[in-house]
Amino acid sequence: MYYAYVLRSLAEPAQRYIGSTQDLRARLAKHNKGDVPHTSKYRPWKVETYIA
Repeated sequence: MYYAYVLRSLAEPAQRYIGSTQDLRARLAKHNKGDVPHTSKYRPWKVETYIA
């Protein structure tokens, strides 16, 4: 299954990120670990919404 998702930064609530993945939990963990350069400066992230 594929997911389209919207993340919201907890540190900077005005910042959002839109992405897609097959494993939403693993992808969120990568964002929060800093493994995604585009989102690393706004960590931590939470899933605002997703569509499966």
